[in-house]
Amino acid sequence: MNKLGADKVLEILLEGNKNFVNSTPQADKRCFKSIKELKHGQKPGAIVFGCSDSRVASEIIFDCGLGELFIVRTAGTAIGPNVLESIEYAVKHLEVPLLIILAHQDCGVMKHALEADLYNDEFENLIYQVQTVKNDKNITCYDDLAKSYTAVAKNRLIKKSSIIKNAVEAGKLKIVRAYFSFDTGLVELL
Repeated sequence: MNKLGADKVLEILLEGNKNFVNSTPQADKRCFKSIKELKHGQKPGAIVFGCSDSRVASEIIFDCGLGELFIVRTAGTAIGPNVLESIEYAVKHLEVPLLIILAHQDCGVMKHALEADLYNDEFENLIYQVQTVKNDKNITCYDDLAKSYTAVAKNRLIKKSSIIKNAVEAGKLKIVRAYFSFDTGLVELL
């Protein structure tokens, strides 16, 4: 899937999401035999940077098998050094052409960020990153906050990483923002 280019990979993933919604999964690389085929390397078609929420498993909601996605997950899609370097690795060494920043409905971190004080010792990094969006845009709905935060995450990744910035500028990496709805099962591009 890696050599197809960002637009084609995105098209395939959105079709896979329709399979998920319709309960007609097509992914076949989900067994031990698949791992054996991949043991000498990987060439995933997309990086999915999303939340650690157990209800948002990218391989399942995009109907993908092993080796097709490079997954990076943190609570609230917060960006720290390990997240940044993981994404950089996929961009530079695996030459992944597509990065999806995936937010979702009913995110606990977004709910907490709306209620918590800005300078609070509990989940400090998570809350601070999200509350900057809340304060700038005066957002009061946590689902809207999740959607808006994807733009901040995209800009932060480009600003903090010359690898990501250079890949985007060279047309080697496309970054898209997306939102997963529990109500519909659909991934919406933002």
